[in-house]
Amino acid sequence: MSDTTRVNNQKINWSIIQQRQKSRVTETNLSNIRYRKQQLATFKLMLENNQDELLNALYEDLGKSPEEAYVSEIAVLLQEIDFMKRKLTKWQRPKRKRHVRLSSFSKTSIQHHPYGSVLIISPWNYPLHLALLPAIGAIAAGNSCFIKPSEYAPATAKLLAELVENYFSPDNLVVVTGDASVASDLLELPWDFIFFTGSKKVGSIVYEAAAAKQIPIVLELGGKNPCIVDETNLTPSVVQRIIWGKFLNAGQTCIAPDTMYVHESVYAKFLQLAADQIKAFYGSQPIHPSRFGRIAHDKQVEKIVGYLKQGKIYYGGHTDTANRFIEPTLLTDIPADSPILQEEIFGPILPVIPYSDLATLVRQLKSFPDPLAVYVFSKDKKSIQFLKSELRSGAFSLNQVILHAVSSHSPFGGVGASGFGRYHGMASLDTFSYLRMDYENLLPFNIQKQYPPYQSNDINLLRKWRRWLF
Repeated sequence: MSDTTRVNNQKINWSIIQQRQKSRVTETNLSNIRYRKQQLATFKLMLENNQDELLNALYEDLGKSPEEAYVSEIAVLLQEIDFMKRKLTKWQRPKRKRHVRLSSFSKTSIQHHPYGSVLIISPWNYPLHLALLPAIGAIAAGNSCFIKPSEYAPATAKLLAELVENYFSPDNLVVVTGDASVASDLLELPWDFIFFTGSKKVGSIVYEAAAAKQIPIVLELGGKNPCIVDETNLTPSVVQRIIWGKFLNAGQTCIAPDTMYVHESVYAKFLQLAADQIKAFYGSQPIHPSRFGRIAHDKQVEKIVGYLKQGKIYYGGHTDTANRFIEPTLLTDIPADSPILQEEIFGPILPVIPYSDLATLVRQLKSFPDPLAVYVFSKDKKSIQFLKSELRSGAFSLNQVILHAVSSHSPFGGVGASGFGRYHGMASLDTFSYLRMDYENLLPFNIQKQYPPYQSNDINLLRKWRRWLF
């Protein structure tokens, strides 16, 4: 069989499954909340019964310790499933109203309706979490899904495909593995909704493909999330939070603090506390497999190693490219035009920049694309309010990092260059549904002044009755 024939057969098979998914959504549409909860229970069963295999795959792909992998990949999914199951019945109830007007006596009902068959394209940095969290929301909303996981986390992608095949009907959920050409082929199908998490470059390609077919889409991208520490709030606890958030998953987190901006009066103290905290977390030899994760693939390693040359290494800087290891690193004395200050780092390097004037710093940050998050550590209420009002971002987090993005109670997403659309909890139901309004007129007769032909004085009557017309 030629490659062309194989690809064509594959597309035909995907198309058949997609049509079955669309039919399944129609058949089990709104009333069957029990069915949706059963699918959520299946997600939970799949995760709980295969934790060891999933942790091993995450270690193989990213060198994640079992503790970090469980908390950042599995626990957050189990939490979302439990939250969705508790709230779904309430959220899905129609919102009914009655309206009395001169022109009608009517009742309306507004309800979430699923889109149909959803394509989820997920990245390599959290290959389980970012593949399944949107899928949980999509299926809770009544949709069916295809998931295309990243080829740069092959062990997790392979295991996920096997588990989904064992636990789910393809009419509900399918995992398709492969490289970028597979994703490109999938984008040719007539999806009802697309959810993409990844880089801006690939996101633009996906967005263009969706626009060509008028497919609604969510883009979860990245950005250079600034972290500002002023002179009022530098403590060992603050530094502990920042260092944990930055170097979680070896820095490969889209909402990690990307670059530190520290007031000049506490700059030296911050550097010393940060170096001490890195040693406390990871020891003097973090290359040991149990201490620190690995970069996902060689191309990313090459990019990050290049950043090490763009400033002065205050702490860290050791590499083992053969094993995709880069030590947690603090970088200082960076020229203003360096690429590391313009591009999302997505690795275990933390540039630390002193600042003297907050207004000047804000003007600089406003020249950058909008980030997913702005992190601020301060006790000065005026400074906090100034930063909130001046800086645009998907989230503003005060005196903490990362945690705002793992709550089922809070919508997560970007703005501008960091993406658009929200999910988690209720926001997932809103994202993966469209609101349909059912309208019924209960008035058996018409108000004739509403219709042509109009008389000379009708305009005055309409002006008088305006608020009661509709």
